Order: sequence, then structure tokens, then C-alpha cells
Amino acid sequence: MCLNPEANKTLKHSAPPAEEKIYTAGKTKMIASTHSKHKRETKYDLLLFLIPALFWKLTPIMPSYIIGITRILSTRIILTLHYLFVDKDNYNNKLTQKQLTREKEDYLVGIVLHMWAQIALQIIFPGMFFTDSSLIKTCAINTLWSHVLAVEPLYYFAHRWLHIPEHMKSMHGFHHLSINTLPSTSLVQNFQEHFIYIATFGPAFLLPFFVGGHQHWIVIGAYLVLFDIINSFGHMNIRLRHPIFTHKFSPFRYLFYTPEFHLGHHAYFRANYALFMPFWDIMMGTHREYIKNDSGLLPANKQDFVFIGHNGGLGHLLTCPEFSVYNVYDKYCRSFLPLQVEFLLVHIFARICRLFTKCYTVSRYVINGNKIGRVICIVRTPIDYIYSSNYKGVNEDIIQLIKDQYKTCGTRQYGLGNLNKMKQLNDGGRLITKMIEQDSFLKDKNIRVWTGDTMTAASVYNQIVEIPANQDIFYIGANVSYTTDLTEMLKHKVVIVGKIIPGHKYDKAFKQARKMNVSNKTRFILDYTVPFIPIDTKLYPEMQHIPIGLLQVTSKAFLRGHYDICMSHDQNHIYPCHAGCIINASEGRETNETGDISLDEMEIMWKKALNYGFQNTIIDYQ
Repeated sequence: MCLNPEANKTLKHSAPPAEEKIYTAGKTKMIASTHSKHKRETKYDLLLFLIPALFWKLTPIMPSYIIGITRILSTRIILTLHYLFVDKDNYNNKLTQKQLTREKEDYLVGIVLHMWAQIALQIIFPGMFFTDSSLIKTCAINTLWSHVLAVEPLYYFAHRWLHIPEHMKSMHGFHHLSINTLPSTSLVQNFQEHFIYIATFGPAFLLPFFVGGHQHWIVIGAYLVLFDIINSFGHMNIRLRHPIFTHKFSPFRYLFYTPEFHLGHHAYFRANYALFMPFWDIMMGTHREYIKNDSGLLPANKQDFVFIGHNGGLGHLLTCPEFSVYNVYDKYCRSFLPLQVEFLLVHIFARICRLFTKCYTVSRYVINGNKIGRVICIVRTPIDYIYSSNYKGVNEDIIQLIKDQYKTCGTRQYGLGNLNKMKQLNDGGRLITKMIEQDSFLKDKNIRVWTGDTMTAASVYNQIVEIPANQDIFYIGANVSYTTDLTEMLKHKVVIVGKIIPGHKYDKAFKQARKMNVSNKTRFILDYTVPFIPIDTKLYPEMQHIPIGLLQVTSKAFLRGHYDICMSHDQNHIYPCHAGCIINASEGRETNETGDISLDEMEIMWKKALNYGFQNTIIDYQ
């Protein structure tokens, strides 16, 4: 359907924040970063991991891979536990997307380099790794003493050397870009710096061999895994103030550090250089006390509003922080499998999960400084919303979640996310409100249910009317013809997409258009489907696939915390339906928002959105 709107309302926006992308007809601009421009190519990581296998004829490769894989798994497990018990509900400790992207590219580099170093040492000194297993205990004791007497002082002085300004700028400053740290931040270093640490930590397993005459790969592996765990402990964002670590007469104050000790190093830069033993800083006069401030958090059991979501397929599952905290802002990732197969696999996984739980709790966030919101997903997948035979169970799960959250936290305000308010499912939430009224427990609890669709409609409408009147517009909706419409769209500069279309359908249409010699005029594909699944535009690099119906949050005063993770979009963005429900919760709305959209309310809600610091994507159509 071809559109050319006459009305063109121009909304004035504040200047875009430093992280915001501005979509232009030529290229994507971004305000210059103040961070390091270090960028590592990651597409060959698997090949780099497999390099030690090339030496299988010269030396046993299994020890190297057992140690490397164990270190990777232990790091991932610690990351998951840290998220669950430390970061999940701490809305004051929000890591930036830039930091997560940077650390994701580098946190396993050191482990792979150590695998290479081990293979080299195995070839040069085979006896160093394969001594008699009866001597493992002796090797372990000698390795411990080598760490205490050699590694600890070596690291202290090497670390101070790395803080000399020229070395800080060229190497160690990369690690210190992380102010709020994760356990795996301990592994994130500049590439050259890894070799300094290999030399610094090497005496722990070299000395027992050269001095004592014995060493074993099991001891080396155990040392490296334990080293990673203790190093991760020092980078955890937790406060540990037990007297056993803080009392001046306690030996642990001098012999074993706490997370606050190393957090102090990241805060002060020129203090607390020691590895695991503060003794060296105390002796050298570089020790500074640091107390992490954990005040200001609202009570753990406070929960004023719940946005009820659901799984969106494999690409959504992979962004869950329990799988990897580094993936929470990733775009919706497609595998080589057809979308239907991905849905089926995730559905089978969800059915197993439902044997143990009916919902999945995401991080909490603070609204306007005084209310707590949270996303909670029912364990349902896209397949549950495709087949009408599942509708009754989905609605019952929503009602049960509302019951449970009211009993646990007294929560009265709920938003329905994405397919949970589907017309066919519950008539845009109307059936949910009716079920609440008929439920013997909930009927007198003043439960409020909102879809947020008014805000979604307002956002999409205002995005569309900002398109200049002289632009040619093509709309792809529910009744799309995968061949005709997707080929026809190439004749128009601006295309608006309101239906999720598999990527291979675009590929097929684009290739057919090439065969038909259809010249491409499309520059902007404005897509308001959820989740936003990027399409491959390699055939037409001038084409930009842009998510709309997506708001940027410009005010940290109104909304703070992890409200934006696992949604397949960038940090500090939020879907309008979610934002609309949050505004309702903040203002204490005591009426439901279900069913049809009120056109009169759209303008009111949009003005509120702008006042609270939400804004649409800024697109330059020139």
C-alpha cells in the first residue's frame, strides 16, 4: 500500500544524548566516544581456540583443552551467580552497553593465550606437565608457596609499573575503563598486557619444576581455575565488612583481600595494587581504605508494578543474563535453522522448565525515585500464541502470576507485554480484567491492568507524521505478499513494516528484484514489529533497517535500572507499551487500559512521554 501523508507535524526534540544514533540517508553518525578506540576482530575466535589442536602429534593437547574449557565454564558460572545474587536487583549498578560490548570481546583472550603458552611449554619441557601423579600433592604445596613468595611481590611491582602514565595509556588503561566491575572484568586486559601477566604468574608453576624438579598439569590447571575464581571475587561489586577481614589484628586483613580492596583500586587508581594479599600495599604505604556505598536502595520486597512478558524465541533466550550478561543488549540473533524450528526447540525447552516454574523474574528498576517496577515473564513461547488451543492456559498463567505477585509483594499494577494482550488471546486484555473480576481472591484487590497500546500508537503515529510530505511511503502490513510486496517496496524511498517477516523472504525478494532489473530506491525500512529482527541488506548497502515504535529514555531521574535488558534493542531504550504502563504506574492510574485504543488519549499520553524524557528515534530523511 502506497502512502503520501499530507499532514506533517514536526515535534521538537532536545539534542540527542552522547550515545544516540542519528539515522541519515548516507550513513550512521555517532558522537565521538571518550573511551579507548581499541577494537578486536572476534570472528576468528573459534579458530584461535582450536590452534593448539594443530600440535596433537607433538604433545598431548587434552590437558590444555581441559584447563581452558574448565576456566571458561567457571567464569560463566560465576557471572551467572553474580547477576542472580548481586546485580539483578541493584538498579544503582547499571553497566553500560559500551562496557559490556568491550568486555565481551576480550574477557576470554587471556585464557586462549594461556592455552598457547601451555602447548609451547609442553613441547619444550614435557616433564613439567606429566610428572608422576603420586607427586601431585607435593607439586600443589610447592605451587602455593611459589605464588605467595614470588607471584605476589612480582605482581605488586609489575602493577605499579603498569600505572606509570605511558604504560597506563598504552596498556593498563584499557582494564580501568571498567569502573563498575563484573567478575570477568578481571580477565579483560589490553592484548600486550596479557604477556606481562603470563610472565608474572608463570613462576607459580615454573619454580616447582625448576627448583623442586616436579610439576603436573592437574596442579597447573587447578591453580589457574582457583586463580580466576579469587580474581573474580575481587572484581565483584559487593560489600564485605566482616571483622575477620577488617580488624587490624586479624591475619586475613593482611593475607587475603576483599572486593572492596580492589574496588578501591579502580576508584583511586594509585592505591591497592596488590594481587590477593593487601600486605604488600600496607608495607609499601599504598594501602587506602575503601567502603562501598550500598545505601539508597528501596526495600528488596518492594514491587509496585509488574510488566508481564513472555519468551520471544531462541534469539530472545540468548539475551537472558543468566545465559550471558554480555548478551543483554544484543540484537535478536537468528541461527541457521528456520524460524519455525527455533520456535519448536525453545518450546520444548520451555515445557521442561514449566515442570519447575511458571514464570521468570527479570531485574527490577526504580520509577521516579519512589516506585519499583519489574519485568516478569510467563514461561510461554511464540508457539503458545500461534495455536488457539493454548490460549486458555496462557491467560490462566497471567492470572496466576498476578495472584502470586500480590500475595508476595502486594503488587496491584500490571502491564501486558507484546503477545500477552493479543486480540485473539484475550481481546486486548479485556478477558484478563474479566477473569480478575470473577476470581474469588483478586476481585476485591483493586488490580489494575494496562496494555500500553495507547503509547505505542502515539509513538508510531508521531514517527510516521515526521516523515516529510514529499517522501514516497510504502506500507507492509498483515496481508503482505512475500513476493509482490517485498519487490514492490524497492520502488519507494521509505517503507513502513508492521509485520514480522522472515529474513529469507526478504532475501528471496531482493534476489528476484535483481533478476528483474528493479532499481532500488529504498533508503529507510521503518519497522515497528516486536521483537525487531534485523534483515540482511548486503545486496543493498544503502538501505537502513530501523526500529521504530521504540523510545529513547533521556531522563535518569524518572527511570533508572535494568528496564531495558533482554529486549533486543540498545541500552536506555524501551518499547512504548512498557513506557506507557510505567507512566500509568508513576501517576497512580486507577482505571484499566484494555481493549481498543482511545484516539483522544493518544495525544495526552504522548505529551506525558515527552515530559518524562521519552523520545522517538531521530531520523534525517535528507
